Amino acid sequence: MGIAVARYLGPESYGIISYALAVYALCVIIITLGIDDIISKDMVEKSSNRSIIEGTSIFLKALISLITYIIVAIYGYFNLAGEKYYVLLIINFALLFQPLSVFSLVFLSLAKGKYTSLARIFSYSISSILKIILIIIKADIIYFAAAVFLDYFILYITSAFLYKYKGYNNIKLSIDYIYLKEILKKAPVLFLNILAFTGYLKYNIIYISNNFTDFHAGIYNAALRLTEAFYLIPAVIATAFFPAVVSGKNAGDNEFIKRITLLFNVFTLPFLLISFLITLLSPYIINILYWQKYQLSSDILIYTIWSVPFIFFYNITSKYFIIKNKINQLFFRSLLSFMLLIIFNKLLIKYDILGTALSFSLSSFIAFYVIDLFFKESRNLFIIKTKGIFFPITYFLTLLKK
Repeated sequence: MGIAVARYLGPESYGIISYALAVYALCVIIITLGIDDIISKDMVEKSSNRSIIEGTSIFLKALISLITYIIVAIYGYFNLAGEKYYVLLIINFALLFQPLSVFSLVFLSLAKGKYTSLARIFSYSISSILKIILIIIKADIIYFAAAVFLDYFILYITSAFLYKYKGYNNIKLSIDYIYLKEILKKAPVLFLNILAFTGYLKYNIIYISNNFTDFHAGIYNAALRLTEAFYLIPAVIATAFFPAVVSGKNAGDNEFIKRITLLFNVFTLPFLLISFLITLLSPYIINILYWQKYQLSSDILIYTIWSVPFIFFYNITSKYFIIKNKINQLFFRSLLSFMLLIIFNKLLIKYDILGTALSFSLSSFIAFYVIDLFFKESRNLFIIKTKGIFFPITYFLTLLKK
C-alpha cells in the first residue's frame, strides 16, 4: 500500500508525507520517554498496582503529548507553508491519542498480545481501503494525510475498545505522584537511547526536506522504506533468541558468549548477501515497485541497504548490553550513530542526497561495529562480529584442514 501511495503521489508529495511521518516518529519517542518497557515490566511484577501504573502512565503521556503537539504546530507555523504545514498538523494530531497505547501494554503484560495485533490489523485494513479509494478518485495529498491520521487514530481507539470489551477496565485508574517520580528517574537513559536511535533512522528525511526539496525527500524515503523492511528481520531474530541468550547468561559467561557468537556466525552472512544482491538488482527493484519517476531511488538504495548488516549488529549488541546491565554503552552507540550522521551529512553535502545515503551507512558501520574495538567492555564483541563476517571462509578452511 505504501508503494501504491508513493506511485500515485509522486516524489514531491510523497516527500511531504514522509517529512510529517518522520516528525511524528520522533514525537512519539518524546511522548513515550522510553518508559514503555518499564511500564510493561511493572505491570507484570506489580499487577496489584495496575490501576496506579495505568492511570499514571496515561496522565504522563497525555500531558507530554499535548505539549509536544503544540510545539509541532508552532514550529510548523513559523517554518512551513501551504499544504506541507497542514499535512504536518493532520498527521501529528494523532499524537493526542497516543496515550491510549498504554492499553496495548496491558495486553502485552497479560500475554494477550493478540488483541494488539487485532487492533493493528483492523486499523491497517480500514486505512488501506481508504487509500485505495483515494487513489481511484484521484484525491489531493491532504486526504492522504487524513488517511494516515486515521491509521493511528483507529489503532489507539480500537485498543481502548478491546480493553473495555474484554473487561480489563474493572479497575479505577488513579494517578500516583510517587510512582510518577519513580518512572521518571528510570526514564532518561532509555529515552535518550531510543531518541538517538530513532533520530538516526529518521533524521535524513527531515534534513533533506529542509536542505533540498520535498522531491528529494520522496526519492530518498522510497529507498529507505525498502531498506527498513529488512530491519524487521534483525529485530525479530534478536527478540526470538533473547530468552535463550538470557538463559545462557544464567548458565555462565562461557555459555552466554557461546550463544552470542552463534547468532553472529549464523546470521551475519545472510544479511551481507541481502545487501549485495539488492545492490546488484537495485535499478530493477525500484523500476518494478515504484516505476520510472523514482528511478533516482535506485542509487540511494545501493548505499542505504548496506546499513542492514550493521543494524543486525546493533540489535544483538543491544540485547547483550541489556543483559550485562550496561545501558550507558548502548546509549553511547545510538548517540554516536546520530552524531556521525550529522557530521557526515555536512562533509558530504556536495554530493546531494547520495551523500546523505552514504552518511547513513557509514555512521552505522562505525557506531555499531568499528567502535567496539576501542572499548575494553566491547572489544570481545568486535572480535565476535569480525569472526561472524568471515565465518564462512574460516569454517571452509577448517573443513579443508581437517
